[in-house]
Amino acid sequence: MCLLSSTTVFGNSSESNILIKNQLYNFSTIKNNKDMAIDWELKGSMLTKYSNNITLIEKPFLNIYKTTSTVDIKSDTAIDPSGNMEEIYLKNNVFINREYLQDGISMKMYTSYAIFYVSKNLFETDRDVTIITSDSTTTGSGLSANMDTGIIRILSNAKRIIRDNDKSRIIEGNQMIYDANKEKWTVKDIAANDLKKIITKKVTTTFYIK
Repeated sequence: MCLLSSTTVFGNSSESNILIKNQLYNFSTIKNNKDMAIDWELKGSMLTKYSNNITLIEKPFLNIYKTTSTVDIKSDTAIDPSGNMEEIYLKNNVFINREYLQDGISMKMYTSYAIFYVSKNLFETDRDVTIITSDSTTTGSGLSANMDTGIIRILSNAKRIIRDNDKSRIIEGNQMIYDANKEKWTVKDIAANDLKKIITKKVTTTFYIK
């Protein structure tokens, strides 16, 4: 079940632009599961749906609700290629925050572009990324982050700065994997270049990035 509300709606705007089905300003949409609990809630300043069902969202703010955690997602714009919220393409100033409900521990991720697969609760990007936890800041190029399993992979050029009171130390590797459930990092010598190439191809096709 999906509920949609908006303060301003103009639909069937074929007279002014035949490519636009409808537009919503300051909209809010909720997806409920079979038990009528909220799966996710999406808000934004404007939603434009085109005749081919591609949907453009301005200033999206997506909340994902899970039993043990919540995930908040923001970006300047987002593209939903199918119009069915199966996967969305986040563009510019992408911010992802995962917080555990029991202890309030959070993990924040920043990047410029990202693909979010809604049903899998999976983020992917081939761009530079920064991950901030309670005791460290980690940077790298490329990301695959499964919010359900809590397994976060920085695909290449990984660098982690660990804070310990007034001191800090640096760990570097070609790839790093973070288990958010155990709050544990693993360093690998080999970069995940094959996965990064697949993500690059999809991102380039969608955003027309050369």
